[in-house]
Amino acid sequence: MNQQVRARRTSRQAPQAVPRRRGSRQQSYASVRRAFPWRVVSFTLILVLSGVLIFLFTNDLFVVHGAEVGGVRFVPVDEVFSDSEVSDQRIVMIDPLAVQRKLESSPSIEEAEVMLQWPATVIIRVREREPAIVWEQGGKRYWVDLNGHLMVERRDLPNLLHVINEGEAIPFQCPGPSCENQDAITIDPEVVRGAQHLKTLRSNIDVLYYDPVRGLSYQDGRGWRAYFGIGVTMNTKLIVYETLVATLESRGVHPVYIDVSNPDAPYYQVAQ
Repeated sequence: MNQQVRARRTSRQAPQAVPRRRGSRQQSYASVRRAFPWRVVSFTLILVLSGVLIFLFTNDLFVVHGAEVGGVRFVPVDEVFSDSEVSDQRIVMIDPLAVQRKLESSPSIEEAEVMLQWPATVIIRVREREPAIVWEQGGKRYWVDLNGHLMVERRDLPNLLHVINEGEAIPFQCPGPSCENQDAITIDPEVVRGAQHLKTLRSNIDVLYYDPVRGLSYQDGRGWRAYFGIGVTMNTKLIVYETLVATLESRGVHPVYIDVSNPDAPYYQVAQ
């Protein structure tokens, strides 16, 4: 009886786990690797990539022959495209940032954006510098923006104030504290702002003159030259100027010139 109970208890015990054989799994993985043609796949990928590269560098479909240019008002589209230096280049060889820097090196362009589209489309968007005055020096004319950048005069804009430099040198030249580009040549922005401010207060002025010492001036219709310096304090200087003119006229004095470039110490000169 006891032997039967023991036999039943023994039969109810959980079956023992059979240990897995790691060797058999490794052998199975190794056999799969041997069976799969990895070398064939690698060789095929190399052939495909080589074919793609050959296609990109031999087919004219990917050669740039033109560009979509937007944002220009004064600069010709052909000039922007020429300055970009992307003509006859393969699109895979074009660096948009490098092209952008080339375009922004132009005195006429303030900002540029360059985008590429397959298979060979270059999109260029630019923002031009706005001319504020016409600067004449040495018989040549230039446009100048509010920050003093000299640009090529693209066309005649009658509404732009004309400033003639009576000195031998441009009043401000890089390198200097306000220069972004060491090779750029700029006008002192205070000259430009002063000219525009004076034009705003005296709308009948069409031409101003620049003197390196006395600054901006115009020929007064009453027969003398009036000097106002530079900067945006022209309103104060004009008040001083008209007060001095009234005093001189009341005394019957006819000056050769009046200088209010320093409104705290105005002076005039009469004919000798």
